[in-house]
Amino acid sequence: MMLDTQELQAIAPRVEEIAREAGQILMGHQPRFRSVRTEFKGLRELVTAADRESEKFIVERLMLDHPEHAILAEEGVLTPQGSPSKDAEHVWILDPLDGTTNFVHGIPFYCVAICLAYRDEPVLGVIHAPALDVTFSAVRGGGAYRNGERVTVSSTAKLADAVLCTGFSYDRHEPGVEDNSARLSKILPLCRDLRRLGSAELDLCLTAAGNCDGFWEMYLQPYDVAAGALLVREAGGRVTDLEGGGDWLHGGQILASNGHLHDEVLRIIGGHPGAFSDGAS
Repeated sequence: MMLDTQELQAIAPRVEEIAREAGQILMGHQPRFRSVRTEFKGLRELVTAADRESEKFIVERLMLDHPEHAILAEEGVLTPQGSPSKDAEHVWILDPLDGTTNFVHGIPFYCVAICLAYRDEPVLGVIHAPALDVTFSAVRGGGAYRNGERVTVSSTAKLADAVLCTGFSYDRHEPGVEDNSARLSKILPLCRDLRRLGSAELDLCLTAAGNCDGFWEMYLQPYDVAAGALLVREAGGRVTDLEGGGDWLHGGQILASNGHLHDEVLRIIGGHPGAFSDGAS
């Protein structure tokens, strides 16, 4: 049975505490960022000891607090990598360090992201950016918050006034992979400006808080978007895949916006990954 809003709100402070403590683990590694030991999961995708230590801490706490729930964690330190630890209706989806490249280069735009989903629907999300000292949180039906203050999406109604965020896949320039440059070039002349900040979860937080007006990206995993997408929804925004449908959590593609601009952005850059010819072969 799904936890109700009141039950989720009772759990949220503990999840925020876990996220902040995991953030302190990351910050403990940060002074050594010039000599951080890194490994590659792919051609460009980094993983560090900080990722693994943060994930181990989060998973241990969640397993202790909610042994009946499953865990879906990025690095697979204590659970299967990239798949739920067991069959359960409630699954904790977590990214111990979203924005690893920023972290390694000493850029403060990175975060810990923890989401509870019920039957693939996010119902609780916490995102903590330790270097920025900012914590975002939301529960389904309870609104979205930044450091305890409620946030809402922007009221921007004209694309010409909009600032949009996007990102680029680690797998760009690989066979069959679209690199996003064609979509970017189509919408850049029509909006106020674009930002590429390096953390999908925090881009979604900025959309929820009205700092930017929308965000899109491709080739993502559930732990890249689950918590942030809930924040956007609870802040009054809209979340779909790039075809306007609902397959954004597991479909590897997402468009989040303030709602006012959503259909227009879809018309300009919408379409499944590979629909634009750039970078594909």
